[in-house]
Amino acid sequence: MGSEPASRPVNLDLFAEVDRRAPRASVDRAPSRSRRTDESAQTGGAPSAADRSAGPTSGAPGAIPSPFADGSSPTPGRDHGKSAEPQPAPRSAEAAPAPSGPSFFGRPFREFEYSGGVHLADSVLWCDADRKRDLSFISSAHVDVMGKNRRILSTDETLKILTRGTGRIDALTSPYRRSFTLGPLELEMHPSGRMLGAAQLLVVRNGRRILYTNDFLTQRLATAERAHPRPVDVVALPATFGQPNLVFPPREEVFEDIRGFIDRSFEEKATPVLVVPPLGPAQELMYLLGKRGYRIRAHRSIFDVGKIYIQLGVNLLNAKRLQGAPARDEVVLVPPILRHSAPVRKIKNPRTAWIGGRAVDPGHVHRTRVDAAFPFGEAPDFHELVDFVEQCDPSEVYVTTGEAEALASRLAHRGRRVLPLVQPEQLALF
Repeated sequence: MGSEPASRPVNLDLFAEVDRRAPRASVDRAPSRSRRTDESAQTGGAPSAADRSAGPTSGAPGAIPSPFADGSSPTPGRDHGKSAEPQPAPRSAEAAPAPSGPSFFGRPFREFEYSGGVHLADSVLWCDADRKRDLSFISSAHVDVMGKNRRILSTDETLKILTRGTGRIDALTSPYRRSFTLGPLELEMHPSGRMLGAAQLLVVRNGRRILYTNDFLTQRLATAERAHPRPVDVVALPATFGQPNLVFPPREEVFEDIRGFIDRSFEEKATPVLVVPPLGPAQELMYLLGKRGYRIRAHRSIFDVGKIYIQLGVNLLNAKRLQGAPARDEVVLVPPILRHSAPVRKIKNPRTAWIGGRAVDPGHVHRTRVDAAFPFGEAPDFHELVDFVEQCDPSEVYVTTGEAEALASRLAHRGRRVLPLVQPEQLALF
């Protein structure tokens, strides 16, 4: 996990053939909703039939203004009026800051588009693509879409975790902070903190610095390098916890609360069962608890990844695979999808705790029917998202997934051009 020295960019000629077949997405695609809006403005504001049937626009009386620069909303039908805390009225598309980047036929050129995944426009490169592509950057092993792509780009650690050490996939790997080129693109991966090997991708094209990241963490971690903001012109990031009420305490405090829950469970002669994301947070807890002397019994999906961590130099102490009934002084780790599975139901006198960012949502905790919940987050909270963008200081922000509207509203009011980058919802015909 040590830093790699910067080196001269390496040219990857093996991608030359596939790069010539890169789609010219900005030229041949059907007009998007934002393009229809621009065309109606050029014809005196008369909306088309499609626009009239789509409902009120941002300029119509009683309409809810969009916080995005193109006037669109990534979640049609969502009640934008509900928010955990009062927010200033978002600026409309007409009031969005003038784009400072390149233009295309008089319109601002969009560096990213959504096309079966996040696509770097006018290139062969996708990011965490969920459909079969010639080349996709895989940001971490928790993005389990590698088999859908002909070739992936990742760190060596991510490849080993994805393939459980076999490496049986066509992949290009690179360590952190080493530059290499792909046609006209200069690429470099940097730590994201999501888990061991997780990376952000920095792309330099035509002098513009473009950063793509999936979920990241900027707080100090024991098993992975944390993310650091860096100056860029464009950033694409998710808003997994993008509501202002989703704010997490410091991870050190949350871990001490988890230890208190475990100790109380032992005092009550109960078995503590931690329901935890299996990739990243689970191995972080295995390390931290093992270092404090706790004995761990982890479900196979967690333990198998832990074995790769050990091969990569992370010392996970006192951890064994969950087989049969655990001893009274053992802590059980299971993934959320298996919290009601047969091995868990067979545990005598269990005490269950939800571990993850949704622990700050009382409704979610109630629905999961656990005894306790701890926000040991696997992604940044609202304030961490805003701080990260502010320190990167981009002129354009693409929000890829999650609760995008509140984050877009906050960033747009600070003078940034914010655009949604999510899969469009298909409208019901009947």
